[in-house]
Order: sequence, then C-alpha cells, then structure tokens
Amino acid sequence: MRFISLLLCIIFSFNLLHAQKDSADKIFAFKITGYIKPLTDSTTAVQILKPASLPVSILDKQLAVLNHCYKTGVKLDTAMIGWGRCNLIKGEYYYFGIRLKKLQQASEGDLLYAKVKVPYVYDGLLLNVMNHAIGFTNVFGGNIVAANAVFTNTKKDELNLLDSMVSDIRFTGSEMLKQMPDYNKVIKGGIYDGKKLFDAMQAVKRNELELFLKYITARPENYAGNSWKISEIFATWMDGATPTVIEN
Repeated sequence: MRFISLLLCIIFSFNLLHAQKDSADKIFAFKITGYIKPLTDSTTAVQILKPASLPVSILDKQLAVLNHCYKTGVKLDTAMIGWGRCNLIKGEYYYFGIRLKKLQQASEGDLLYAKVKVPYVYDGLLLNVMNHAIGFTNVFGGNIVAANAVFTNTKKDELNLLDSMVSDIRFTGSEMLKQMPDYNKVIKGGIYDGKKLFDAMQAVKRNELELFLKYITARPENYAGNSWKISEIFATWMDGATPTVIEN
C-alpha cells in the first residue's frame, strides 16, 4: 500500500511538472479592430483577431484591460482607459465588454492586454518586448522577426536575431554617414556621450542593443502596438542619452 501511494505521488508530480512545461502565463497585447459598439453609457464591445497560427489561449470570461496605443505625433495618454471580460468567441474573433473610464473612448488599434496561456518557450528579451504587439523591421522595411517566431526561438535563435539587428544598425549608420554627413551630431549624455551618432551606430555591440530592449520592456508605452525600424528607434534612444533599467 505504501508503495502504491509512493507511485501515485511520483506519477502526479511528473504530470504536474509536464503541465508546467507545456504552458505558461504571459501578459499579451492585442490590437482591437474597428468593431467598436457602445452597449451602455459606460460599456463598449470591442473585438480582437487572434489568428489560429498564434499559439496563445484566450478563455471565455478572460479578464483584460484596454490602453490607448501610442501614435507618432499625437498627444495621447497611453494609460489604462478601461477593463472588462471576454464575452463571446467566434472562430478567430474574440469580443470583450469593456467598462470605460469617464470621458474615455475606444479607438481602432488600441491595445487589449490579457493574461493568456502560451506554450512553454524560451523566455527571452524578444518575447518580453514583442508581447506588447511590437514589431521590428530592417532599414528597408522588411520584418526582422515574425511574431510567431518568439514561440519557437531557442536562446541561440534569439542571439542570432539580435546580431541581425546589430548588423542593420551598423549598416544604417554607415549609409547615413555617406548620405547625410552633416547630421552626424555629437551625442550628449548616456553611454555614447561625446561620440558622433553615425560613428557610434557603426560600432554598436549586442550588449548595448540588449540594454535598449530591456528599457522597452520596462517602458513599453511609446513603442507598444507599432512596428519600428530598429535602426531608427535605436538611434533615437542613443540621441536621448540612453535611458536604461537599473537592475538589482
């Protein structure tokens, strides 16, 4: 009897461990579509599209919060504007009833944040940046990493992608110096203090890019929900005195 009890404990522990490895909880952002229907004076129905190819699970009655999405050149508060639950699922479309804060309105492209189940994956920098619905392109506008790739990346894959970003930043710095040498300004403050912008871009290292991505994960508001040329936003960060996250 004691042996059977021990065996059952081992089996239970194995199953629990296996379940933990199969999936994990993660906060993900989804851009709402143009389907925005007022239900009451304070509640609005919004819709998100979650393609079947995106391996995350949203459950019925799932809690979520709604934030405005940053738009370049538009003064907009990116803080939470409402909260609610998933009330309806139709194929790849999920409908949430959102109770909006006073004087707030939902707009197409706003970000719905929800805790979802994701497959057990390498929990690296790219996953923790791209879960804010952020995309990265090279200087020509081509995607550097597909959204679904973060669910299959190994640590080695991620390092290769970061190296591709570094190469794109260096290339962009070189081309900008050729085409616009007069804009090769001296950087004031931060880790590049006293260096010229395009020169510093050509000498960027992976660990410097990692500092920038960690900053985005800590302060995603001005990046979330948009696709960015990595060389442009990295150069802006350089010119802005490279704010960084203080790690314990």
